[in-house]
Order: sequence, then C-alpha cells, then structure tokens
Amino acid sequence: MILSLVALVAALSMAAQVRPENNHTVSTTLGAGLEYGFEWAFAGQASVVARIGMVSKDWLLGSSLDNFQWRTTMSPAVTFEPRYYFLMNWRDRHGKYTSGNSAEFLGIPTSVTLSKNGKGLGEVAVSPVLGVRRAFARHWFHEFTAGADLLCYPTFIATPRVGYRIGFLF
Repeated sequence: MILSLVALVAALSMAAQVRPENNHTVSTTLGAGLEYGFEWAFAGQASVVARIGMVSKDWLLGSSLDNFQWRTTMSPAVTFEPRYYFLMNWRDRHGKYTSGNSAEFLGIPTSVTLSKNGKGLGEVAVSPVLGVRRAFARHWFHEFTAGADLLCYPTFIATPRVGYRIGFLF
C-alpha cells in the first residue's frame, strides 16, 4: 500500500508542467532589421529574452500616382525582455504544439538604441505587450505582439504598438 502511494506521488510529480525552453534566435521584424536573441527559461512559465542587432527605428510608407516609397532608419539596439508564457499547459493538454515556446505571452521589452551619429543614447523605450508565438517547420518561428511603446528618453511619448517578428530558432 505504501509503495503504491509513493509510486502515485512520483508519477504525479513526473507529469510536470510544460515549461518554456532555452533557445537562440536570429530574427527580423516588420519594417527591417536583424537581431540575434537568446531566451533563458529560468522559473516556471517565466523567461528572459536578450537581443542585440540592427533595428528599424522608424519607417515610412508612401505612394503617389507613379511610384511607391518605403524608407526606414536603422540603428544598433540592445533589448531585454522578461516574459511570462500562459496557456502553454492548456496547449499541451489539447495536443497543440508547444515546442519552440509556442504559446501566448506577456512581455515587457526594454530597448536601448544608439543615436543617429552613433555616439550616445538615441532612445530608451519600455513596451508592455501581449503576444502570440508559434514555432513551425522545426526551426522557424513567428510572433505577433500588440501593446504600447513608452518612449522614456529623450522625452516621454506613449504610442500604440503592433509588431511582427519572424526568424530562425536553434
């Protein structure tokens, strides 16, 4: 009887939660840019994503009767993003794909970009977002995020944010 109880407790503890995975990524966002990222899953459903690379600071789409224009300014940037994945266990229980951290998440990316001349800080922005990440074709992923950009430096400006990221996962 005692051995059965010990076996039952061991089996229940072995059926642990599905947790986020550590991973490396190379990705681009809607607009332009190329970033290397590392995601470290450290506790429960929480992880931290650190990215470095070139990002599109602002972009403009325009057209007239005879042409179409797309312009962007690129800048080096470092981003640090704590994340909390939710519904990962629900996805696993219902037979949905969870590899590559395929789940919904809450994130707070904090980005620091350099100024246009490359000397000193350009902008510091904090962006609370709600996102959906899906991995596909074994090593690829894409994310859709929506939230707000809170530009903290050089001045304070709050704007809506919608983002799309696609990349290679390894």
